[in-house]
Amino acid sequence: MDLQPGDIFATKGTGIAGWAVRNLVVPSTDRFHFGLLWIKLPDYDFITLESRSPKGLQLGKLSWCRSADLELYRVDCPVTLRKQAPLGAIDYSRAFYDHLLIAKFALGGLLAFLRILIKEHKVRRLRAEDLHYVENSSPMCTEVVDIGYDSVGVNVIPEGVAPIPNAFKQAEKEERITKIPMRS
Repeated sequence: MDLQPGDIFATKGTGIAGWAVRNLVVPSTDRFHFGLLWIKLPDYDFITLESRSPKGLQLGKLSWCRSADLELYRVDCPVTLRKQAPLGAIDYSRAFYDHLLIAKFALGGLLAFLRILIKEHKVRRLRAEDLHYVENSSPMCTEVVDIGYDSVGVNVIPEGVAPIPNAFKQAEKEERITKIPMRS
């Protein structure tokens, strides 16, 4: 498949956050950082939109991610909506990265484990829908992708579900997004 504006890129996660998305939440994923392809360049590269700490929404180039373990995804929607999705994310171009949301997810995860233990009398891995989530004006990387698609009426991640990496893995399992095979 040829890459198109609106396709999603994801890189492998490391550190404690990468460990958490692999081991504490289902479905398990090794993807951690997400962004949108925006403008196709003449040299088969793309300008990307992604939220990075500490600045927030930034422009980049897909070629800058080539050394990373990269996966690409296509959203199951009309091509016209895919092309418009990055424009919806641009509304957040002056917002800083949402460091507080990461802390909220960590605390929310502990509370969710406790709630599950009390309600279900067992310990199990979390699902994205177990986490309390409220959208705000400071997006982290996964929110940029979700916000962009929400702006064109496409729910990659269901409304009210935390747009964490595992929610994108669930979207893949439910065929709302499809992994784009990489060429050798």
